[in-house]
Amino acid sequence: MKIQFLRPDLHQIDRVTADTVVVSVFEEERPPRGVSGLMDWRLCGRLSRLMVGGQVTGRFREAVLLPAYGRLPASRVCAYGMGRLAEFSPARAREASWFVADSLHKLRTSSFVTSLPGSPLTGMAARPRMELFLEELIRVFGADETSGGVEAFIVEPAELHRDLTDAVSVAMRKLRVMWK
Repeated sequence: MKIQFLRPDLHQIDRVTADTVVVSVFEEERPPRGVSGLMDWRLCGRLSRLMVGGQVTGRFREAVLLPAYGRLPASRVCAYGMGRLAEFSPARAREASWFVADSLHKLRTSSFVTSLPGSPLTGMAARPRMELFLEELIRVFGADETSGGVEAFIVEPAELHRDLTDAVSVAMRKLRVMWK
């Protein structure tokens, strides 16, 4: 598995090639913010319209698959409900991470663009969210011999990249020790 970090900037996101863009939506987060907001902007408000129409609610473990209409560096968009902001805990982050990873695996995703499940609004720091997300990605994709070619583009602010890269290094070292 290859992991790269991107800034939350459409110009940088447009430079990657992926088959799936993942967005996270909270129940009370209207309009969508962060990567979800950037993708909504690029989709001319399609995600917002689905939210207003009730097709995307943000309920926990909701999953909605949308075409990207050629407006994103991917052919499809997966919108995942994260539930209520106040209920987002480390346990919820782990379950959301597993749900996203499992869905992507079932879709046979070879590359995806996402922010970490959760939001800075939840009060949960990025590094613990990254560690939980990595654990679940490795658990789901690690059992598959084709997972070595999976590329994950994680969109988070540039000031977090060093700490998140360190979290990836630590997780990969642990994984290598387990397989020896």
